Amino acid sequence: MNEKLTNINSNDKIYYLNILKKEPKNYEAILKLGLIDVKEKEFLFAKEKFEDLINIDIYRYEGHLNLSNIYSHEGNIKKAKDILENFLFNIKENIEIINAIAIILLNLKEYKDLEIFINKYINRYESYILNYLKAYNLTRADKLLESEHYFKKTIALNKNFWQSYDFLFKQYDKQSRITDFRELLKKASSIFKNNCILSYYESLYYFRVKNYSKSQIILSDKSLSNKFLKEQSDVAKADYFHLLSRVNEKLGDFDKSYFFAIERNKITLNFKENKKYNKQLILDTISVYKNFFEKKNKSKLSNFSEGIYHSNLVFLIGFPRSGTTLLDTILRSHSKTIVLEEKPYLLDVRHQFYEKNKLINVLNIDEKEKIQMQKQYMNSFNYNSKKIIIDKYPLNLIELGFIKTIFPNSKIILAIRHPLDCIISCVLTSFKMNEGMVNFENIHTTSFFYNECFQLLFKYFYFFEINYHTVKYENIIKDFTNEITSLVKFLNLSFEENMINYQKTAKKRDKINTPSYDQVVQPLYSSSINRFKNFDKVNEIKAGIQYWVNHFEYTI
Repeated sequence: MNEKLTNINSNDKIYYLNILKKEPKNYEAILKLGLIDVKEKEFLFAKEKFEDLINIDIYRYEGHLNLSNIYSHEGNIKKAKDILENFLFNIKENIEIINAIAIILLNLKEYKDLEIFINKYINRYESYILNYLKAYNLTRADKLLESEHYFKKTIALNKNFWQSYDFLFKQYDKQSRITDFRELLKKASSIFKNNCILSYYESLYYFRVKNYSKSQIILSDKSLSNKFLKEQSDVAKADYFHLLSRVNEKLGDFDKSYFFAIERNKITLNFKENKKYNKQLILDTISVYKNFFEKKNKSKLSNFSEGIYHSNLVFLIGFPRSGTTLLDTILRSHSKTIVLEEKPYLLDVRHQFYEKNKLINVLNIDEKEKIQMQKQYMNSFNYNSKKIIIDKYPLNLIELGFIKTIFPNSKIILAIRHPLDCIISCVLTSFKMNEGMVNFENIHTTSFFYNECFQLLFKYFYFFEINYHTVKYENIIKDFTNEITSLVKFLNLSFEENMINYQKTAKKRDKINTPSYDQVVQPLYSSSINRFKNFDKVNEIKAGIQYWVNHFEYTI
């Protein structure tokens, strides 16, 4: 409610009541008693006292601020906001009130209004709160370099404000800025003592510089593990288990690595925001598509109109962890390509179509509607007809039927990796959840999802007679130039030397929105090939995945 609250002892009540006997309108005494009421959860009495303060001195902010805090605590956010805005705009400008309004706008997720509000006051006051919220808003917009300036200013104004350190650690890790990570670690370590999240970041630093033993020593400390399990949020616990999984894999304890990944997955799937995702929904969708895109329905396929020009459009698809981010980065290095950020541009169009149509209608979309949907898709990003546009969204493979009806002249790149490597990597990776990613709960749910996806994909290939190009992750590692030359030839492009130095392209990006962010900035390495052989758990799914191992010409 108010940071002064924790400094007040309920035993002080008699002292302040005695003051009021002599001075019934003593502002400080009424304020202290009101805060004691709040501490004792006597909110009705507290409200009366804070209203008295406003009547005693309308120009002091404390009565208004604390009365607003109570309404906010009770869930009446509109009333809380009205009280603060009335003070700010009709009585007096005050930075404490300004900060409180900004925090309410944040809690209401009114980010545009928050940005306007912050910009009005941030240069007039040295407020660490406004600078932090400015940085937070920029981070939400993926403007990481801009946000860094404000996070640093927040720390300069209040070196004890942990949240800004936390954000910067995450950003430096995402951007693989290890030197900056280390310097921030030194600074934070001199200020924050016995901070278990800081210990986690210290362990993460040692992991990133490949000192895995040191990283494990920190993580395995009993007092640290107890603090994480008993005191920290579920998000922090998930991060802790994720790092334990990664460290143990590097140290060769693969059973522990798998165990900690599963523990992380259990926690992540239980996040409040993730409970809305039901893995059965996407499985049901796949089942419907599999039954529909059969030979019996091919005769219903109308003569396709092409619509507007889109022969420069390419969809890069593949099962997650099959090397799509690596291909994205390599192709992004070519002078004649535009690779879209990994966002559901196509899915947004698809959802709108199926809100009004049945599945059968996808086979006979008239030219006018097709052109409308094509324009809707192209207007969702900076489309350039003179460049090769590459839409990399791996699980677009599930919607390939929709893609080929809307964009019949588009090219398809299929990224392939050893199926068992793909599956174990999906289980071990920490994903942001969606309807697809919830299937990566364990080795069995992931292998089932893999089978379903590729059974559907090859139905599409046969149904539409699609000309596609396969790129194997392992071939990129073993014979980069030949594999990528073949790929760009498929795109009617020529190989460029810049593609060899794709890491430079990756490092220039503010943010890579996939779990592969710390890999694509590194030189190619072969340790990820046949990764599955380290994990005994994979033996449980080999028989069920054997068909695809053979189909893609791999061995077990």
